[in-house]
Amino acid sequence: MVKKYYFLGICGISMSTLAIMLKKNGHKVAGNDKNDDTTLKFLKEEGIAVDRQLNKKAIKNADIIVRSSAVKDDDVQVVFAKKLGKQILSRGEILGQIAQKYQKVIAIAGSHGKTTTTAMIFEILNEAGKNPTLHLGGYRIEDGKNYHLGEDEFFVTEACEYYDNFLFLKPYISVVTNIEKEHLDYFKTFENQCHSFDKFKKNSQIVVDTFNCFSAKNIHHNENGNLCFDLCLDDNVLMNLHMHICEEVNVQNVIFSYQVAKKLGIDDKTIKNALEKFMGVKTRFEKVSSPYFDVVVCDYAHHPTEIEKTIESAKKIFFRKHVLIVFQPHTFSRTKNLKDEFLRVFANVDELILFKTYSARENKKDGISAFELCQMLRKRNANVKYFAKYKTLEKYLQKFDRSCVVIFVGAGNLPRMLNKNNFIS
Repeated sequence: MVKKYYFLGICGISMSTLAIMLKKNGHKVAGNDKNDDTTLKFLKEEGIAVDRQLNKKAIKNADIIVRSSAVKDDDVQVVFAKKLGKQILSRGEILGQIAQKYQKVIAIAGSHGKTTTTAMIFEILNEAGKNPTLHLGGYRIEDGKNYHLGEDEFFVTEACEYYDNFLFLKPYISVVTNIEKEHLDYFKTFENQCHSFDKFKKNSQIVVDTFNCFSAKNIHHNENGNLCFDLCLDDNVLMNLHMHICEEVNVQNVIFSYQVAKKLGIDDKTIKNALEKFMGVKTRFEKVSSPYFDVVVCDYAHHPTEIEKTIESAKKIFFRKHVLIVFQPHTFSRTKNLKDEFLRVFANVDELILFKTYSARENKKDGISAFELCQMLRKRNANVKYFAKYKTLEKYLQKFDRSCVVIFVGAGNLPRMLNKNNFIS
């Protein structure tokens, strides 16, 4: 039966993919979003209309309203839809419904590494000729997309714990890369967060959440800064990998991906071919071109642990260079809840620049701002600067010699600003 769906926050990276999947399955889909994300291009290509203002007629005509976690109860569209008695589903609920179409759901969760691991597993299945369907929380460098519409056997999906969205999935195989304090604006305590992950695992037929005697040896970077290592089981070398990606944290992503592939009966040669072809995900230690610097890297890291790994990688790969770290905090509450960790990670950075907080769904009263974090950091590290306006930041950066390496860190809108103003391409 053909249904009419209306998405609130349709340009969100996950929401856009779900909208496209429903459209491809024969349903009528439209939505609303004030943000101008990369996904808008994909939505237009699929003939999905996106409203920028309240469209009461579209909400009236819809059978089902789908809302992202960023759209709150007091949103005018939600209030209007409730008044009409419309069925309103969360992003997690619609993801769970879509996933039911597939024979084997492979869901990747965790505080860090889930996007890259999801993309790796998709790459391996694709190399094996399985033509899986993909739902990703980032853009693949190979084709610039965050989705692939394949066959009905395999559905590879990133599984986000925020608002317990991942609990609507019933995975054939689930992966939990790690669990650290995150999204405490929703979970309130780390114990609550761990309890949700336990539920996610119980919903799964097979769980991959440990290294299970797998390890990596001879880890190093080649002349291009790309990651090379031996993947081992106990003391036996399974394969020598020469990858396109850089960060050593990807070793664990490879190990998780390898275990999933073996549980699906994929041979080592296919796995090795896929991993060595894998180009990575955009803004995951992605080297981009710039007219102002020889080396610029954009990295999505926004949790202290991720940022620490990014800084460590930069020091190893660019050890002869002067490195500038530019960080845009993502949400006020995360900065507040992980304040001590942020202070520790940034205390010894040689050249640190903070850009105004990307507030996302929040207000300043919800936590600590980038400016306030900067003031705290100056007590430990005098070489910290803060910028609230893009043009001022851009002008300051252009004072540095082009041989400097600039690392932009964060999950906010700064990379889009850089791209829009031709600072990077």
